[in-house]
Amino acid sequence: MQSSGALPPTPHQRERVPSGHPVGLCLSACRVTGKRSGKGQWDSKGTMFLWRGLGQSPKTLCTRRTRGTLTMPIIAPTDHKMVKGRAVVAAIYLLLTIGSMAMVCPFLIMLTGSFSNPFDIERRSLIPRFLWSQDDRFMRLLANIFPPQPRNSVQQMKSFFPDCPEDWQIWAAIGDERAQTDGWAETQFAELKDPARRACLDAAAKDYHEFMANWDLRETTLSYNTLYVGLFLKDRYQTLDKFNAAWELSIDDFMKIDASEWSGEPFDLPTFVPLDDARYQDLLAFRQAYRENRFSPCFKGAPANLLRPSCLRFTWEHYVRALGDQGKALGDPSQLPFPVAPDAPAPLLEVWHAYLMNSFALRHIEIQVTRERQDAFRKFQIDRFRTPEYAGRVFERAVTTWEDLPLTPTVPDEKRSGVWFDFVRTHVPVTEWTIRDTLPDQAFQKLALNRHGTLDGVNKAYGLNLTDMRQLQVPYRQAILVTFADYEWKITTSDAFNNYRAVIEHLFRRGTAVRNTLILVILAILITLTVNPLCAYALSRFRLRQTEKIIVFCLTTMAFPAAVSAIPGFLLLRDLSLLNTFAALVLPGAANGMTIFLLKGFFDSLPQELFEAATIDGASEVQVFFMISMPLVKPILAVSMLSAFIAAYAGWEWALIVCQDQRMWTISVWTYQFSQTFGSQPFVIMAAYVLTSIPVLLVFLFCQNIILRGIILPQMK
Repeated sequence: MQSSGALPPTPHQRERVPSGHPVGLCLSACRVTGKRSGKGQWDSKGTMFLWRGLGQSPKTLCTRRTRGTLTMPIIAPTDHKMVKGRAVVAAIYLLLTIGSMAMVCPFLIMLTGSFSNPFDIERRSLIPRFLWSQDDRFMRLLANIFPPQPRNSVQQMKSFFPDCPEDWQIWAAIGDERAQTDGWAETQFAELKDPARRACLDAAAKDYHEFMANWDLRETTLSYNTLYVGLFLKDRYQTLDKFNAAWELSIDDFMKIDASEWSGEPFDLPTFVPLDDARYQDLLAFRQAYRENRFSPCFKGAPANLLRPSCLRFTWEHYVRALGDQGKALGDPSQLPFPVAPDAPAPLLEVWHAYLMNSFALRHIEIQVTRERQDAFRKFQIDRFRTPEYAGRVFERAVTTWEDLPLTPTVPDEKRSGVWFDFVRTHVPVTEWTIRDTLPDQAFQKLALNRHGTLDGVNKAYGLNLTDMRQLQVPYRQAILVTFADYEWKITTSDAFNNYRAVIEHLFRRGTAVRNTLILVILAILITLTVNPLCAYALSRFRLRQTEKIIVFCLTTMAFPAAVSAIPGFLLLRDLSLLNTFAALVLPGAANGMTIFLLKGFFDSLPQELFEAATIDGASEVQVFFMISMPLVKPILAVSMLSAFIAAYAGWEWALIVCQDQRMWTISVWTYQFSQTFGSQPFVIMAAYVLTSIPVLLVFLFCQNIILRGIILPQMK
């Protein structure tokens, strides 16, 4: 039928526009609406003939064309000017904004949490507050120096910072009290802003730095990151066999080493004596590494770092406060001498002797050994062990006579320490005990006195007003303030990215995890883009009798959860000897029922004239598939590729079942194991999730344009 107002075209003036062509699609849409969009005529098959030289530009044949895609607006241009149309547009934008916020806000919370530490992990904020709050930066440093893992960590902080609020116990709860923490931090900064006071802080920090440079590592406490324990021991032992032999363990991965005794060493207990074995020697080497700032380079050159002396003053202050009115009569516990001199007032001396007997760490005690005490000690051991042979079995050493177990002035090795402690408490008067210089508090008092000459010299240098040299505390507080003032942003930046460094060390530098993941993803994408299109093309191109039943069967497999097929799939792969191979990871998901269904629908929508023309031109079926059909279904292929990538990259359950050999583990499996091992540190787990989600984001951004075209074109067909 000829369109009105048009002349019959000559054969050389017209060309056929397939209905599958973008222009043909637009013309087909115009024909359905009963409108004419150009000069031409329709044939019996609904194909538009355009007149050469008389036809208009394709731009006039549709409403809008963007980047080669013909689109039709949801709301007509005239409706945009009406109140109802504007309300609809506003509602659409509002829904899109709410949806985007619902998607972005959880990710921002996780991203912020990945930069957190025990102080601010519970805030669940969208932006880290430490970026603009100096008070938060200082509190985060204290949370790293006095972490929750060691015993009495916050109590030790209160000994160095006597003005800490009494209700501070847990770092997460402390972080919620923003007004209180900000006000307290400002009082600490006031000293740094005063030039005279800053000079005193610098002098005390300098003496502390020199003191710690040569202090015995046995009397130190380390606030370390547990993530570095496995890495340190791996570098120290090189192989698991050597490590298992030294630690008398049987583990298959350095990451599983928790070394809980390293973070919970009870140095403040009265009867604690470290067992000098391989584990303890490794701990001392680990502390030395932190003293050299190998794991914390941000503290290089700073007066203070994460290693501090095992000061016991906090136990003395806690003991005095626990006495109630008797303790209050002695005065402020933070101003009492420690240790107490023998010529102190009687009430103070009485409390001090009780403290020594009940709460003081007796490894710092020294006694005078006389012949009478040797005899008493021999009798004490005879009453307890009866025979030297039995004592030897208890102490795990060769003992033939009691002379092999003499009384020593200081505490012996860990296995004999209990007997020594009991004897000293029951047979040696407390007034005859001597405090050794292994006590950090006393050792620093002597160093300061030698450095500055007199008590007045110490007061002038440190800006104090002490009446007794024994009142001087180890100036760890002053060293922290100076360190924060000089290295504030360096420490903050290092702390913010410390979680990511630990994750990279554990997940991306461990064996073949990255290589396995890369190979798995490539194989999964290649197989998905080959098997599914071939199956869908065959079902669409060749009209089989059982096509509908095959499609229903493919879709039926999607109705069952993966757990249902896990056991049969595992048994089948086991019988085929495919466990711990890439085939076990790829083959079970090679064919996807939903992908085949979508691709078949897309192939069905393609005009048959394309296939007929290709066949007339002599193209083979393979050429038709790869050169004509596949380019036209790029949007669905992009969606399939994205789904295959996510399934292969993030599927840790199936990978853990069929590939139990750690050499075949992928990044997702390592992430799962990582989250199970370090579940007590949620900020590190969040960093792992953020890092492992980056490849998915990049692939989605790469595929989004193709996917959007897949959304637009089906709406036009």
